[in-house]
Amino acid sequence: MTTSNVRVGLISTSWFAGMFHIPLTQSHEGVDLVSICGRDKTNADEIAAQHGIENVYTDYRTLVDSDDLDAVIVATPDDCHHEMTLYALRAGKHILCEKPMASTVAEAEEMTVLAEQAGVVNMINFTWRWMPFYTYIRELIAEGTIGKLFYLNIAYKSSHGIEHQGWRFDADRAAGVLGDLGSHVIHVANLLAGEVAAVSANLRPYSAPQPDQAVPDNPANTSAALIMDYANGVHGMLHASAATHLGNRGQEQRVEIAGSDATLTGVMDMFNPDRIYLSRRGQDDVEELAVPDRLWGDVDRSIGKFDQGMEFFSKMSVGPRSFVDTILNEAKSEPSFRDGLHVQRVIDAALESDRTGQKIEIG
Repeated sequence: MTTSNVRVGLISTSWFAGMFHIPLTQSHEGVDLVSICGRDKTNADEIAAQHGIENVYTDYRTLVDSDDLDAVIVATPDDCHHEMTLYALRAGKHILCEKPMASTVAEAEEMTVLAEQAGVVNMINFTWRWMPFYTYIRELIAEGTIGKLFYLNIAYKSSHGIEHQGWRFDADRAAGVLGDLGSHVIHVANLLAGEVAAVSANLRPYSAPQPDQAVPDNPANTSAALIMDYANGVHGMLHASAATHLGNRGQEQRVEIAGSDATLTGVMDMFNPDRIYLSRRGQDDVEELAVPDRLWGDVDRSIGKFDQGMEFFSKMSVGPRSFVDTILNEAKSEPSFRDGLHVQRVIDAALESDRTGQKIEIG
């Protein structure tokens, strides 16, 4: 077990880095966030001063090559992950990489092999897997509440893509909502249903940009619908949408999980309490199940839902804090690059299925 603080460098100065990676990494008493890297030196200097980060770089290689660094968080646009991660791995750094981990399966495979050969902690930031909503659903399935799993349907919807294009919805740089929100859905479904055998997909690039916003020359999908065949016979439907107006719900996830004995349905959004319902076969009454308080730890449940989520990530061993704990405890990486590779295989298969109109088998 490592006893000294983990020295971390962050490659990103994005809004998400400021809202998520910086405060949640610094919330861990066993970490020193010592470096930050961004292309805009003035912006990076301002962020560093605001958060007490000592070293500022504009070249990620200089950050990685510094002697005072144990670990690197790669939170850049998707098309940068492969190059930056390989460089950090070759320097022997532990890596937390944003999802999706790469642009192609070939890139993801190279990253995974090198990380495992290097023997370093390697994690992908699939944040939703840690939320109490999904932890409780996984517990219910493992306890046999629904019997044998037959079918699952998971939808993750947001309105941020139809109006705000940016790099996430530029097909030359990213996989659209399939990679952005869809990677979370694919990973959660993998946890529930197991290994994917085949994928059929239909992708659409709906957009309604504001007058002052440019649309990419090669727009990526903002709606992704996938039909999943799992190796164990489970059937699934996954939907990710950035073209849905949700008002004050922000983002929303809906699940339906059917088994031989019962069906679970649930709704989780950013600002309202989680809702989970259990319908048992042969019974008309529907049970409403409360997510147990124990899964929230010592989070103040009286505050707003969004603030509960941020407090959860700043107190529990989840997200960047889980990355630090894994390094300190010399534990198994979870979710690992190999988990990210499994998701990347589905993303690539979905893109091919949409392009060819065929079901794509995953070896």
